Amino acid sequence: MNHKSILLVDDEEAILTSIGWALEKNNFTVTTATDGRKAIDELRARRYDLVITDLFMPRVDGIGVLTQAKNLYPDIGVIILTGQGDIGSAVQTLQLGADDYLQKPCDMDDLLSKARRSFEKQDLVARLRDQNERLKGEIAARKAVEMKLQQSRANLEHQVVERTAELTRTVDELKTALEKVLVKEKELQEKNRELHDINTTMNVMLKRRDKEHSEIRREIAAKTVETVLPLLKKAQTRASGATKNYMETAQANLLDVFSKHPHDSVLINARLAPRELQIVHSIRQNKSSKEIADLLGLSLRTIESYRENIRKKLGIKNQGKNLKKFLTSIL
Repeated sequence: MNHKSILLVDDEEAILTSIGWALEKNNFTVTTATDGRKAIDELRARRYDLVITDLFMPRVDGIGVLTQAKNLYPDIGVIILTGQGDIGSAVQTLQLGADDYLQKPCDMDDLLSKARRSFEKQDLVARLRDQNERLKGEIAARKAVEMKLQQSRANLEHQVVERTAELTRTVDELKTALEKVLVKEKELQEKNRELHDINTTMNVMLKRRDKEHSEIRREIAAKTVETVLPLLKKAQTRASGATKNYMETAQANLLDVFSKHPHDSVLINARLAPRELQIVHSIRQNKSSKEIADLLGLSLRTIESYRENIRKKLGIKNQGKNLKKFLTSIL
């Protein structure tokens, strides 16, 4: 359904009625005015899609209506109705911006055709205006993008210059640092050679010292076995009870100290008391707790207490390990 609005202006009521009826029959919304002044008031009140006005009217003629309509709405369509012999004036209206003119009495089909052409012209102008606005917007956006690109290019060139200078400085600094590193590396190589020579000398000295210690140890062990152990064995034959056991333990400890294999670090770190060492020695000799108790003149409960304390110092308490097997395994 067509909702185009038309302002129809004529000082003859019959023309307003007949033309208005025909336009409304074709689904146009029609407002009528009986003179030019009323038509101008209507135009000031609202915008119409098309003005159809008579050329000659009292007070304000069709040219006045045309001029005011174009002042208010430059794209509004205007069709002039004129009588016989007014062709010159009608042509003048075309020069002032009218879309077309018709002579009265006008043919309604011709009027409808000219009205539709006016609407098509307005639609075309509106589309062209929209396209023009879009083009302006696109051009403005493109110019803005180009401006940003120019700014970005200028910033990038500036950054390239700065980075190039910075890289040049960095390369120079790296060259200087590399030269220093090479000098330091050369110095370290010299130091390494010196340290290698020192280490070689130290190793020779340590081997010599170990050899000397071994020889001293063998000499002490030989002297001990030659002089001390015979006396202990002799004293043991004349001793009895706990004294005899102490003698036996002393012999075992001396043999441990001067054996070819070093004493086990576990026993050393355990810091066992002399009595505990006696019991450890007896356990190694496969003696039972009762035999150890009888040998040392202690109660069986005391020996068991010593065994538990030995377990604790060796770090095997509550681990389910056999004490004799453990003592045998660490030697």
